[in-house]
Amino acid sequence: MSQKGKYTIGLGIEDPPHLQPGSRVEIKPRGFGYRGAWFSAIIIKRDTPIYSNHFVVKFTDLYLDINTGTRPLKKMSIVFIRPQPSPQRPRKFKIGDNADAYHMNGWWEGVIVVELQDDNYVFLFHSEYQWPKCLVFGVSQLRLHRTWFGGYWMPPALESELDVEEVQREEESTKITMEMEELSEGALVEVANDEDGFNRAWFAAIIVKPVGNNRYMIQYDTVQTEDNTGLGKEMDILQIRPRPPDIPVPDQFEMLDQVEALYKGGWWKGVIINVLSDDSKYQVYLATHEEMEFKHSNLRLHQDWVHGKWTKPSPGVHL
Repeated sequence: MSQKGKYTIGLGIEDPPHLQPGSRVEIKPRGFGYRGAWFSAIIIKRDTPIYSNHFVVKFTDLYLDINTGTRPLKKMSIVFIRPQPSPQRPRKFKIGDNADAYHMNGWWEGVIVVELQDDNYVFLFHSEYQWPKCLVFGVSQLRLHRTWFGGYWMPPALESELDVEEVQREEESTKITMEMEELSEGALVEVANDEDGFNRAWFAAIIVKPVGNNRYMIQYDTVQTEDNTGLGKEMDILQIRPRPPDIPVPDQFEMLDQVEALYKGGWWKGVIINVLSDDSKYQVYLATHEEMEFKHSNLRLHQDWVHGKWTKPSPGVHL
């Protein structure tokens, strides 16, 4: 505890959303036979030390160990990692369009050279290692080629091209107001840690009173001042949410489960990276870039408070 009752939390390097643990990405392997293709993977963690430009990943369709039936973890340079593109509606292509074709569990770069009947196309691979050089693909196996450059897709995807569900998700994510009923005095809530703008953890608190302009005076439950009284603070409604419902996990968590771990008095986002031999303990990679062991009782499934409803994250949502 620092002086004057101020609670401080260690800082860490902030990775962009697509490099957060649990995020789905595409990776271009350098191995022979894979050059020219992008393959789906999941980010496990940043490699150590934390300023390394390599990440530990797990491919979803490559490197299956036939003896164990599992896929080993791999280290990949950030240079060969990009976000997973948003789902696109099937589209008409024309000769000369740069496209990606889904082939051998990956997306291969190439160009449309012949338009056939029934939404089929002859696709010419760019990769010098692919043979035959041309194959026929249906429209559902093709997507317009885009390049990830400087944090943006080039060319950018038009809204009309995106899958309907993806459009709805993106529209929801742009809303900046929380659909939440007026908070009454004494309401049990959780508040985001906003020191230094990291917002990585949620702390149990109680609403003391509204102070106007969608701001509330709160009192922490678990963060104490030097005189052992609850620390009070004024918070914006966007940093306040109800306490999440309990989702029982009677048996055990699984690898890559997105969780929240009770640590330093708050619930910190993380991902399960190892189920230890003692099933009641897990190795968790936290959003602070720390790897720690937690008991089953100190973990809960991660949930998102979105527009007045609790939702579980879909596969691949970043921490």
